[in-house]
Amino acid sequence: MPAASPASALTLLTEVTCPHCWQRFAPEESLWISEHPDLSGDAKLGFEHARRFLPSRFSVEGDAIDEGGYRATKMACPNCHLEVPRPFYQVPSIFFSILGAPACGKSYFLASMTWKMRQTLPRYFSVSMNDADASANARLHQYEEQQFLNPNPDQLVAIAKTETQGDLYDLVNMGDHSITLPRPFMFTLQPLGKHPNHARSKRISRIMCLYDNAGESFLPGADTVSSPVTRHLALSSCLFFCFDPTQDPRFRRACEGKSEDPQMTRRTARLDREASVRQDTILLEAIQRVRRHAGLREDELHQRPLVIVVTKWDSWHRLLPEASRDEPYFDIQGQSVRSLNRDRIQAISSQVGDLLRELCPEIVAAAEGFARDLTFIPVSATGRSPELDPESGSLGIRPRDMDPYWVEVPMLYALNSSARGLIGSQHIISPQSGQAS
Repeated sequence: MPAASPASALTLLTEVTCPHCWQRFAPEESLWISEHPDLSGDAKLGFEHARRFLPSRFSVEGDAIDEGGYRATKMACPNCHLEVPRPFYQVPSIFFSILGAPACGKSYFLASMTWKMRQTLPRYFSVSMNDADASANARLHQYEEQQFLNPNPDQLVAIAKTETQGDLYDLVNMGDHSITLPRPFMFTLQPLGKHPNHARSKRISRIMCLYDNAGESFLPGADTVSSPVTRHLALSSCLFFCFDPTQDPRFRRACEGKSEDPQMTRRTARLDREASVRQDTILLEAIQRVRRHAGLREDELHQRPLVIVVTKWDSWHRLLPEASRDEPYFDIQGQSVRSLNRDRIQAISSQVGDLLRELCPEIVAAAEGFARDLTFIPVSATGRSPELDPESGSLGIRPRDMDPYWVEVPMLYALNSSARGLIGSQHIISPQSGQAS
């Protein structure tokens, strides 16, 4: 693929990973997306999509010229024909998968996490987090605006359940069959001027791809040739499994008299139906898929981190009254950015892990039998319990009451482990004194 100048050519990666079908290809193998209005109808994507083509002519800027003489500016994967944003050709990508049972709070966690990350990364870590493709992140924008930028802050709102079909998926014709592929949420992460590694920006910047699948996608038998929607699991640098204590009757019994959350006490027919899918079954199915697609033996530990994200912390925090909810990152004298306090995260992880071993040991056993690096991180995507809407009978929360905590911690922890140089960490003797071991 020609570049605009010798300087920009030096920044091209030798290999690109498609964020949709995960095919690896050289930049020069890319297809281009026609701009001429008459060049519609793609063999793999259908008539409503612009035609993909291999170029033979280029503009002086290095862009392809389509058959109608228009300059094309967008590129596509040669395998699935879906658009691959330009940053993927210059910045290495990193993949993260979020999974869990239906109604476990994945979408709430994802929306609160990305919203908090947009604030936290530039403010405390001097790292920008921008949309790599605004259209691909449209659903996430909707979630964020609904909860944090809502013009009606006193109105009860609820995020719609993630479905197995719809605008979070693309249908691609592969000749003798069609396949459904998930649409990732994509962000660029880049050190800003005050970052200590700003001079190494080209080496440590990343494109972050997040995958949020419906819980039904992890039911046994749901991963097929025509619907390989969870095969990103094998590529992920870190897996986030959302465990919902309100779906576990043992947790609910333990919280009797200690929680006013209606999810802990009130079980609607819908919640009971969704909770009929055991959470350890979802985790074990995901583990089997990672083993299958990554070529791991049954007795081989996965070398990448697994984070058990224990959701709805606000509803069960009294089970761990000593657990601190203070942010696990802090200033260090003489440094322009904060550091992650891994000791505090590990201390909380140990407490939460012990609680899970006591109440639902099968979850811990499944995780420990799979991952070498296992961490338990509690989060609250809302900061408070939901309210019952008297009109609809459903649960919701008022945007003015949103006060999430620790939602950014799982991703900060993953980036510290998987994207070296972006997020620093220290082993702390005393967070108050700022001394490090």
